[in-house]
Amino acid sequence: MSDANPAVPLASEHPANSFGRQFQECIVDVPEHGLSEQSSTSVFNPDEVTKNYDIERVQPSRRLGFCSQYFEQMRWNALKTFGISILVMGALLIGIHSIFWGSLFQRQKYLNRVNFFLVNFDSNADSIIGSTFLSSASRYAIAAGSATVQDETSVYANGNIDAVYNDVVEQKNWGAFVVLPNATAKLIAALKEPSGAAGYDSDLVQFVYAQAREPSAYDSLMPWISGLSASFTAELSNELLRLTMNNSDYSASNIINQAPYLLSTPATVLLTNIRPMDNPVTGAIMQLGLVHLIIISFFQFDFFQQVHKSFFPYLKRRHFLVYRTLLSFAAYFFLSLFFSLLSLAFQVDFTRAYGRGGFVVFWMIMFLGMTAVGGASENMALICVATYPPLVGFWLIFMVISNGSPAFYSIELEPAFFKYGYAFPIHNVANAFKTVLFNTKSNIGLNVGVLLVWIAVNTAFAPVSIWIFERANKWKESKKIKGEKN
Repeated sequence: MSDANPAVPLASEHPANSFGRQFQECIVDVPEHGLSEQSSTSVFNPDEVTKNYDIERVQPSRRLGFCSQYFEQMRWNALKTFGISILVMGALLIGIHSIFWGSLFQRQKYLNRVNFFLVNFDSNADSIIGSTFLSSASRYAIAAGSATVQDETSVYANGNIDAVYNDVVEQKNWGAFVVLPNATAKLIAALKEPSGAAGYDSDLVQFVYAQAREPSAYDSLMPWISGLSASFTAELSNELLRLTMNNSDYSASNIINQAPYLLSTPATVLLTNIRPMDNPVTGAIMQLGLVHLIIISFFQFDFFQQVHKSFFPYLKRRHFLVYRTLLSFAAYFFLSLFFSLLSLAFQVDFTRAYGRGGFVVFWMIMFLGMTAVGGASENMALICVATYPPLVGFWLIFMVISNGSPAFYSIELEPAFFKYGYAFPIHNVANAFKTVLFNTKSNIGLNVGVLLVWIAVNTAFAPVSIWIFERANKWKESKKIKGEKN
């Protein structure tokens, strides 16, 4: 074997490769036909052989069974390695995936954090729909132990429904129940003349919401809203039955014979989605697209590792850091462009919030997001490769789950622990994407600020991770040299 001391590699040698290399080196030292002529007729004695060769580096002169005494130490080492590895993997699996499972656990328990507005534009003295809805909502909320409905009619006294829509978009509430103008008058007129009620529209209450704000949250809220709507319809029906039975202005028999629906379903809640996710491709962007953003940013590290290794032994450390940082940024710049062009090719509308410049804004958010998560992964990958390479895969899983749990699901419907998501990259990328793609409330300044902080911290930590990597490899190399000398 050569005594030359090669340059320290940037990637630590996998244990399996190390064993294979040592095994081949050992074969060179062992005689071609196994034992010498002098001992060819004697019984094979492992103890005699191990006087000159390490047990893991000796090629036996004949194949042996797995239970052979020759493999006793190797069997024990394999069992010990298996046990420790399974325990480590199990602990990491449970610890990391508990984040994701926890984000979905007992979501209904947190509905009390959700507030809805009630705006009654049918505010005449004899109005019964608005008052019935408010009382029904109050009783239903207490019974369900969940979301609250606040009467905010006085805020919109001018009857401007566009102002209600704007406040929903600006996230002052999770939605607004709007009793439409003259709702009671339309219902009373139909009850008095059931024969002319063929064109009666029972959608006298609107529920205004912005689905794109948090699609998963509304998936959880819709059953509650449907329950409230059914409760309101039933209570209003009972109220109208009492009214028609006790008031000579109405003919209960005529209503039942000609328009029974006026009593069974006198008013319903119309769902009005003012920020819909109306393109299925955007669902891919907001779910798997964000996961792949993390994964692809990590692949950049793996693809260029050999290039970095070729420069590392020869460049000054300062120059190497600048070179590596600029190359990574350039990679994220073009990868994010390809990612954005993919969405453009499938006709995603980028013009809703920023006009024709929306595509560039989307691309830049994608670039900053890739740089933020990619820099963190690159630093941790260097440390993991230098210390314990199998941890690299678990780090990638951790990045996906820890970033995805507060980004794919509403933090308001998760335990307080998940508020960390406000400071994590993917939550901010997702919010910025929603603004660009659906024209939801804009917090892009804050989102970009968080991403820039991540990029700055990653860049500042890069020299430390490279130093740890280099020190670990030098220690491994010195240990290897000492082993060869002994």
